[in-house]
Amino acid sequence: MKVLCLGGGPAGLYFAISMKLRDPSHEVTVLERNKADDTFGWGVVLSDDALGRMERNDPQSTAAIRANFAYWDDIAVIHHGQRTVSGGHGFAGIGRMKMLLLLQERARELGVDMRFQTEFRSAEEYRHDYDLVVAADGINSLVRKEYEQHFRPDIDMRLCKFIWLGTHQKFDDAFTFIFEPTEHGWMWMHAYQFDGDTATAIVECTQQTWDAWGFEDMSKEETIATCERVFAAHLGGNALMSNASHLRGSAVWMNFPRVICERWHHENVVLMGDAAATGHFSIGSGSRLAFDSAIALAEYLHSEPTMEQAFERYQEERRMEVLRLQSAARNSLEWFEQCERYLDMDPVQFNYSLLTRSQRISHENLRLRDPDWLRQAEDWFQAKAGGTPGRAPMFAPFRLRDMELVNRVVVSPMAQYRAVDGCPTDWHFAHYAERAKGGAGLLYTEMTCVSPEGRITPGCPGLYAPEHEAEWARLVRFVHAETAAKVCCQIGHSGRKGSTQVGWEDADRPLPDGNWEVMSASAVPWSPANQVPRAMTRADMGRVTAEFVAAAEMAERAGFDMIELHAAHGYLLSSF
Repeated sequence: MKVLCLGGGPAGLYFAISMKLRDPSHEVTVLERNKADDTFGWGVVLSDDALGRMERNDPQSTAAIRANFAYWDDIAVIHHGQRTVSGGHGFAGIGRMKMLLLLQERARELGVDMRFQTEFRSAEEYRHDYDLVVAADGINSLVRKEYEQHFRPDIDMRLCKFIWLGTHQKFDDAFTFIFEPTEHGWMWMHAYQFDGDTATAIVECTQQTWDAWGFEDMSKEETIATCERVFAAHLGGNALMSNASHLRGSAVWMNFPRVICERWHHENVVLMGDAAATGHFSIGSGSRLAFDSAIALAEYLHSEPTMEQAFERYQEERRMEVLRLQSAARNSLEWFEQCERYLDMDPVQFNYSLLTRSQRISHENLRLRDPDWLRQAEDWFQAKAGGTPGRAPMFAPFRLRDMELVNRVVVSPMAQYRAVDGCPTDWHFAHYAERAKGGAGLLYTEMTCVSPEGRITPGCPGLYAPEHEAEWARLVRFVHAETAAKVCCQIGHSGRKGSTQVGWEDADRPLPDGNWEVMSASAVPWSPANQVPRAMTRADMGRVTAEFVAAAEMAERAGFDMIELHAAHGYLLSSF
């Protein structure tokens, strides 16, 4: 097979290696615009799982990479001047340049034709001369743009600004997160060692902080000097360095683009690495995605009967894996985008929030990683919450203004569709009483409607008639007398999703007969199958407001401990 890789980064080089390992007769060429020893970025991180897959694919290159790794087990978080350390995380870092040189050496041994300082503008000019063209041309892929109508990329530019720097300050004992307040807002650094002398230092901040500093008008040198001042206490007199020589001024700052393509192949052109999908640097998955995709495509090209079948399997399996990783990466990057809301937390709570941000690391997984640290965090939590030491956090009490919950277990709203003319029945009494007897601290009603027209279905309960108030009061009295639970009444109005069938019939579809008029913010139906609502007038708004007030007053008289306003799911309030 005659193969061309457009891009000589980790994805392109490792795919070339993987193809030659499976069949030395393949003619594999790699085109790279940069010099062999010229790259942007600093260190990359690989997990033990990623290294295991690489070792099974090519023990020789993996051994060379392992020999140049900087290893660390701990994560350190510096916040409000306090350094908190937890262990058991198992990372390995290597300089991006060193890794590329090792991959180049291995590719050269296997007979890959590597052509550096070679520009390419289009895959179309090559694809008729090769059996396979792999577009591994990075996050700003020209090939992805060239065939945009076929690949159908979804690119989401994220909110924070970041700059990828290096330093000779040692961070060799832990992957370190540093959060520093400045006169213009918070800035933070992701720092980790990748060789004996150098560490990566990614500086990040919100757009608002970036604007307030005036980074847009600074030169690259001014930007770096500013970052050095902000993090001076952690740099030990060492400078911050940039190796993005091709960028000038504020262009050294980036917004992270989350990329995912609907299709990964077109004709004989296949996307790989960041060209196909990106993983946010805060969970260190970019290189892993590149290596895993390279291994997978090489394997499928040799195991599937046809190239088209290999492409389809590659797209199906890798895209699903990427979506799983991107889900964790999205959770992580959104945590950093919103981290200013957490920065007033106690350092223990802040560290716990940071460690679990991706939702890949659970409470019990933290116990496996560092049981001593988690035990201390649990003791801190129980002391703050007024709970009993040693008891699981979910059973600690919780206070919300004047309402004291015995634990943090909440029974969420569950629609029953068993009301008669809006009135709860014995079914509701049995259902809610049983849940309260189960020991939950807080029990929610299903959405309780403020008027007959505000019901979703004929089976939905309400709070708009005296008999409704009486039945809810009977339930609340029982719960308060026989259990420790509190009860929340969730009130709402269905809006344009009203007058529909109950859940076990044709859900969200109009009634076969006996429909009532629905209204909403505008005359736009919930779906083509639903009624067209009447656009509300100012008089309608006043009447519905009064209905909400009346329902809230009924809920208070019935003895509910809490009222929640339903403003989601396409119902009335969410339509405005």
